[in-house]
Amino acid sequence: MPEKQDAATSTPSTYTDLGAFLAADEVPAGLLEIHHQGLPIEVLNVPADSDTTLVCFHGAAEKDVRLPWFLGQGVTAGLPVNRIFISDPSLRKSPEFTIGWYAGSKEQPDLQETLADVIRRIVRQTGGYNVVFFGSSAGGYASLAVSRFFPTSLAVAVNPQTSISRFYPGAVERYMTYGWEMEGKAMTELPATVAHDLIPAYSAGFGHTVALIQNAKDWFHIQKHQLPFVDAVGDSENLYMLMDRWGPDTGDGHTPPPKELIRACFEQLATCKGNWAAGLAASGFQAETTSRDVKRRVVDTAPAPAN
Repeated sequence: MPEKQDAATSTPSTYTDLGAFLAADEVPAGLLEIHHQGLPIEVLNVPADSDTTLVCFHGAAEKDVRLPWFLGQGVTAGLPVNRIFISDPSLRKSPEFTIGWYAGSKEQPDLQETLADVIRRIVRQTGGYNVVFFGSSAGGYASLAVSRFFPTSLAVAVNPQTSISRFYPGAVERYMTYGWEMEGKAMTELPATVAHDLIPAYSAGFGHTVALIQNAKDWFHIQKHQLPFVDAVGDSENLYMLMDRWGPDTGDGHTPPPKELIRACFEQLATCKGNWAAGLAASGFQAETTSRDVKRRVVDTAPAPAN
């Protein structure tokens, strides 16, 4: 099994701890390495003198991925936005550990709030206060989780999990074993600082904007994650949805939309100056987001029956 190694070619700006980073007079562009409770928080900071900032989270890593992993650089290249890419620090714990949802670990039980602090400091440096969080699958979960700390932000989540314990049991068990050294334990035993189920968290209310992009063929995520989420908050005026069918007819349907669609969405959000409703409407999102709307969309996007 290939060992995960550092893929960065530039020398990082290194900080001895979180406090040193937050207190720094300036935040430089490029690779940042913030040592925090035994693991590095690795960030790629790409400012562009914009009023809008795009924060990208990755999903599950392939076994041979090289860390730090800054997913999304290609599809976002050249956009008139500040870009922040974050590699999940928990994956540094073991080459066997491939998915952590940015939900933290035994060493970093406060990771979600810590990442919010890191992002705030970078945003304060660049002035890009219109913040968009983006990720797919586990990265979608992270975008939904961390965006809650930013009241005027937008979370764009592609085929996201909304409750970690509802994901495939093997992946959840590996997370508890490698991330928390709590083999055989339930997620309810995690510290209260860990938001591992976003459904009750969002049910309590949210003021920022959420845009769900869901493959209508990904029935596992529709049943286990999207429907429970929209059953709780589907009537919110801050929730939008884009559903269609993408990818091959075979497989589990957990396929993201074409990069061209994501790119076109980013282009609208980059220029709407924080008017997320306008940017999402221009990108084809719908404001009808109840479970009935989800099921209707599944039917409407289904292929016509063969003659």
